[in-house]
Amino acid sequence: MKNIIIEECPYCGSTDLTKGYQMGDGMIYRDKAAAFGTVVEHTICRECASIVYSKVEKVEILK
Repeated sequence: MKNIIIEECPYCGSTDLTKGYQMGDGMIYRDKAAAFGTVVEHTICRECASIVYSKVEKVEILK
C-alpha cells in the first residue's frame, strides 16, 4: 500500500495537522452482519478544523 503524506491543508494552507481516530459506532464494517470492524484514522487541520484525509486502519478486514 502506498504511504500518503499530507503536509499542508488544501483548504487553508496550514501545516498544523494532527491525527484523530474514529472508533466505536464510527468503525467501518464489511457488511451489516460483520462482527469485527476497523478504526478510521483522520488527518485533521488544527487551523480550520477540516478533515483533510481519512483511511481505515486495517484494510484486510474489508476484503
